[in-house]
Amino acid sequence: MKAYTRLSQSEREQLFLLHHQGVSLREIAKRLGRTRTTISREYQRHGEQEYSPCAAHAQAIKDRGAPRKHKLDDPMLQHYVIGRLGEGWSPEQIAGRLSFQGSALTVVHETIYAFLYQPPLKHERLWEFLRRGHKKRERWFDRRVHCKKRVIIQGKISITQRPEEAQTRLKVGHWETDLMEGTKKTHHVVSATVDRRSGALLLDKLSSKESREKMDVMIRRMERIPIHIRKTMTFDNGTENAEHRRLYRVNMDTYFCASYHSWEKGTVENTIGLVRQYLPKGGDLTGVSQQELMTISQAINDRPRKRLGYKTPNEVLLEEAGWCVTS
Repeated sequence: MKAYTRLSQSEREQLFLLHHQGVSLREIAKRLGRTRTTISREYQRHGEQEYSPCAAHAQAIKDRGAPRKHKLDDPMLQHYVIGRLGEGWSPEQIAGRLSFQGSALTVVHETIYAFLYQPPLKHERLWEFLRRGHKKRERWFDRRVHCKKRVIIQGKISITQRPEEAQTRLKVGHWETDLMEGTKKTHHVVSATVDRRSGALLLDKLSSKESREKMDVMIRRMERIPIHIRKTMTFDNGTENAEHRRLYRVNMDTYFCASYHSWEKGTVENTIGLVRQYLPKGGDLTGVSQQELMTISQAINDRPRKRLGYKTPNEVLLEEAGWCVTS
């Protein structure tokens, strides 16, 4: 398909002469290699009876004006966007937070993406701030779910029996948990625990996948959380969750996904995707300290979320439970 170009002054002069010779607009368009719509629109803009090629061309040049300005040409907005990207925020979170705060300077996330990939700035590699850091924008494809070997765990209750307020994320206090594994050469893993309503994240370093260690850490964690926001915990069928009934002592009911359906605890699965920005998949977790994990979780808990109306997980916890994750 031929790219559209504007009418030149020479074409406008030919149009003027042919029209005065009684040639139809359709025939003029054919001779100029233009569409009839282009010729008709030219007369609509500048008037058929008083049409002047020189005046029409001068007006067309004037109408083009200066190059269109973009919102991110504003240095204050540009500074804010780059600063938040440096803190790990996504373009959608940045745009949503500006709108949530009622800022006089707002922008949509697509504009931020275009800004990062536009040729004048691409050499500055600002796209590396994005979570996946692609050199060019790529389409999103569904990831395959890898099934784990089935493990029989005593006393399991199906996720389908979880309270309605947990299913619908109506209230805080309903948690999901999973393990983040590193390289297979080491045994160190990270336990990720997320509140379904707020998205608040807890990260803990484990030296193994043993169920006893996992539950020891989870109990210590839950004991530091106010009792009114520790109601349920949802697991997958990994062996590390075999001692789940120990959570009963901290007043928490436990529920399990169906076999090979870890996606049913999508809140923690998606949150682990955010953590992978800091701890890439397949990396060695041996040298990662608990202090580093606390720093990562704090950054994520202070990041606005679209599904929360661009509030942060900590803000939602504080509003609804009078408590927030600080460690």
